[in-house]
Amino acid sequence: MKKTLLHMALFVMSLNANAQVGIETPTPQSTLHVNGSLQVVKDFNVGGNAKTRGNSGNRGEVLMSNGAGAAPTWSTIESQNFLKVVFVGNKTDTNPSSGSYTGTGSSPVSTHDSYAKSYVYNVSNKIDNTYLKYDSGTGLFTVVKPGFYNIVPYITYDLSLNGNGYTAGTAKSSIQKVSPATETLASTSTGHGERTLAVNHNLSSITYFNKDDTFRIRCVYTQSFRLSAGNIHISYLTP
Repeated sequence: MKKTLLHMALFVMSLNANAQVGIETPTPQSTLHVNGSLQVVKDFNVGGNAKTRGNSGNRGEVLMSNGAGAAPTWSTIESQNFLKVVFVGNKTDTNPSSGSYTGTGSSPVSTHDSYAKSYVYNVSNKIDNTYLKYDSGTGLFTVVKPGFYNIVPYITYDLSLNGNGYTAGTAKSSIQKVSPATETLASTSTGHGERTLAVNHNLSSITYFNKDDTFRIRCVYTQSFRLSAGNIHISYLTP
């Protein structure tokens, strides 16, 4: 009799060990099926085995699925090849505040860098100083973390102060590396007819920068001009 009871107890234990457990559900679909909320007060461990504790990850990491039948893993967002936005800026003022910058007076504008002016963003909506530093006085960006950067500025020229016969000309906007050597990374040059009161340019460049490299946005026009409202966003391409 004792032997029979022992066999029955072992059978029940085996059944319980392999059964699916449901909380607030009579039909569990997994080993543990919770139909409701789950509160974890301390570690949340994934992976491991019957004799090894799983991994609770590091601060700032997110849980990434590895597909059915495989334990998820903790990863950083940066490790997943995303574009991380590191700078967002706006230009809400007009420079110069009175009068205009002197135009080159002749084309092509590519030969008149001495007349070019840096486009300065007076509002920094977002800046991650672990990637970039920005000088709002000079418009110069300094790279802190080496890597590929996607630079996308929107630029506006204001010609409204010019009289008749003094607006037709050519505008050139550039994304320009300053150090270690001056280099144009992207540019656009467009011609405009008489009584053009505003010029708008969009640019984009994906470029690798080393630490301490610098770059800026440059603008030049053949006629006298002012620089008005615009914006920029810069993203870091994670490895």
